[in-house]
Amino acid sequence: MKILIAAGGTGGHIYPGIAIAEELKERDPDNEILFIGSYEGLEGDLVKKEGFKIRLIHARALLRKLSYKAISAPFMTMIGFFEALQVLFAFKPDMLVVTGGYVSFPVICAAIILRTPFILHEQNVLPGLTNRLWHRFARATTLSFEETLEYMEGTVTGNPVRKKILSAKRKKNNERTVAIIGGSQGAKSINKTVVSHLHELEDYKLFHIIGKRDYETLTEFIEFTTYPHYHPIEYAHNIEEVLSQSDLVVSRAGATIISEIIALGLPSILIPFPYSAEGHQDLNADVLAQAGAAVVLPDKDIEKLPLEIRSLLEDETKLIKMGQAALKLMRRDAAKQIADMIYDLG
Repeated sequence: MKILIAAGGTGGHIYPGIAIAEELKERDPDNEILFIGSYEGLEGDLVKKEGFKIRLIHARALLRKLSYKAISAPFMTMIGFFEALQVLFAFKPDMLVVTGGYVSFPVICAAIILRTPFILHEQNVLPGLTNRLWHRFARATTLSFEETLEYMEGTVTGNPVRKKILSAKRKKNNERTVAIIGGSQGAKSINKTVVSHLHELEDYKLFHIIGKRDYETLTEFIEFTTYPHYHPIEYAHNIEEVLSQSDLVVSRAGATIISEIIALGLPSILIPFPYSAEGHQDLNADVLAQAGAAVVLPDKDIEKLPLEIRSLLEDETKLIKMGQAALKLMRRDAAKQIADMIYDLG
């Protein structure tokens, strides 16, 4: 089969596409897989590192505040639409799989024009605008959360997670270890709070994935000999190694990092991005909180983070219960279910 996967922007949209591609290649090495993404996202780098081919087109997020990027976004999307037409016409996929990002809109429009069948995957509890607009044209829509059924019809599969994370094993450490994850773009409030409170967290080993945007600025003036427990990382391509060593994760509440956290049965402190579209990260975090798998800390209360970390790490019973609750939320066969649909509908 020939499968085109549209995924772009941040790792949260790209990694589920990679997980699906891995499953398809494992089933049949002759499956021909091509990714389509945007020039402005991380996909050009991430997809190639995973060994898959990708074609890049012009696409840009529709921003709400007035700026050059906001004004130019519709024009970039129009250019991307014609470029997507060319990619689809040349590749002639049996199925298009869309896992999100602003590249999705022009690609779906092109697919509808060319009558290319497509499957949508929605990572978040609250569906994105593109999926809400186009899911009626899709052959199938797959969902990560049961709660999404309140907003849109679809089949709940869970969110596909890469095989190296699914197969990772938790490691026992002599010291309590915390993974602090700002996301692929970084998270300024989390990053600044951690760096400014290193002395309060000196009893714990800290793996801090800062993100490429903030890494140099935040680490430039840190005296690392003073904080031997602190390990800043610009970007973790091997995030499974960080997670497998951790007793607790501090993170934003993007759907994909949540899926990776619960895949390893890790307790977490989730700090939803306060400006996420329509507050979708708050809804994602609430699913884990309701299940007892996470503590939710609003970004406005970010200064309480060191206290929350200490409180959880000193309560072994609570950590164990949170980890068990996290494992119960995980659907490990998400990529397999979506691959089944591709074969059945393609």
